[in-house]
Amino acid sequence: MEVVLSLILLIFICALFVFIAKKIKIPAVVALILAGFFVSLPYFRNILIGSNSDFIFTLGDVGLISLMFLAGLEVSWKELYKEKKDAFYIAIITSVVSFIIGFLAFFLLGFSLIVSLVIGIAMSVTAEATRAKVLLDLKVLKTRVGSALMGVGIIDDLFGLGLFLILVLILKTSFLRNDLMIVGAIVAFFIGIITSHFFARNHSLIDRLEKALVWIVIPFFFISIGLNFDFSLFVLNPLLLIGMLVLGFSVKFIGVFASRRFVSFSKKQLLLISWAMNSRGAIELALALIAFKALLIPKDIYSSIIVMALVTTAVFPFIITHMIKKDKRIMN
Repeated sequence: MEVVLSLILLIFICALFVFIAKKIKIPAVVALILAGFFVSLPYFRNILIGSNSDFIFTLGDVGLISLMFLAGLEVSWKELYKEKKDAFYIAIITSVVSFIIGFLAFFLLGFSLIVSLVIGIAMSVTAEATRAKVLLDLKVLKTRVGSALMGVGIIDDLFGLGLFLILVLILKTSFLRNDLMIVGAIVAFFIGIITSHFFARNHSLIDRLEKALVWIVIPFFFISIGLNFDFSLFVLNPLLLIGMLVLGFSVKFIGVFASRRFVSFSKKQLLLISWAMNSRGAIELALALIAFKALLIPKDIYSSIIVMALVTTAVFPFIITHMIKKDKRIMN
């Protein structure tokens, strides 16, 4: 298939998945992951991608950098400042606890030091942008808990990216292209933060740029994720997948409640915060793809992390919505 036609069809499929997701009210990131899985199925991969896979992977790298830029745009220092004390304690304690538990669990099970470190980092991050959209839709973003959650997301992302950068700099195992991709992704994240400081989030220029990236470039990041995914994991190593999911959910609850004595939130509010922090989303997907391409983790671990991101991101909006509708005072 001609490259241009292939690109148009792939973008159309991703847009269709996102459209359906909006209708049934699930996060767009979940729809894009599923779209990536769909086009990577052998039959559709042969028709839609064929011999253009190398070019698609290159576009996926560009999509990764674009996604990290948009993640940086979501960082709001104003929201962080509103509940800075509680956000700081929850984020630091939860990130550290999640990292340590994730690392130790897999290291004690016999996985290598490097693989265990990457898993620990994947456990520690959260999805600020996805969470912000849910809170915005429910009109609770500017509440006390909403502000704290946004602040926690900022600190969480910085913590995870910082650990990953340190790991890569120490190991220096990736080849030039992946070195550039890692640096480019992290630089793009901080450029996004700087840009958000000078331009309002709803500025016309930023709005047009975001729409162009979201609809034309970033889908190829998710397609790249799907093309690297190992579907045999569900049959050959289901225990690894189950273990990753159970650990992925539990570490956030343990971390959030470990911070209870340092914060002013009630048990109910901490339970809601735990569910909200379980959403991993784009940052985890980006780190997983970079780690896999840099040969830091094998395909089965990479695929397990992708499924964890998919499930945690898909589940949390429904639970959060239910909790808030059941008790509207929970956010204040």
